[in-house]
Amino acid sequence: MRTLRLLTGGCVVGLSTLIVGFVSADRLNHLAPPPVTRATVPEPSATGSIAVPRPAAPVAPQKVAAPKVPSGFDTERLNALMRGDPILPAGRR
Repeated sequence: MRTLRLLTGGCVVGLSTLIVGFVSADRLNHLAPPPVTRATVPEPSATGSIAVPRPAAPVAPQKVAAPKVPSGFDTERLNALMRGDPILPAGRR
């Protein structure tokens, strides 16, 4: 009976060590960044032409409205915040 208990304990410790080893190896494997692969471009001699990159299409600038900047410091809203009142946007007072 003593031998069976010793074998069972050894198996549990051995399997636990094996599992910890595999999990550690898996975690260490995933820490490394994936290898950088370059896109394969056919050689010009293989295609019979010289590869020339096309210029990018011009992008028209979009007009963006500037956000309204409040002038000064709003002490009323600060006091309301300190009291715990709900803060409403400036336009909904």
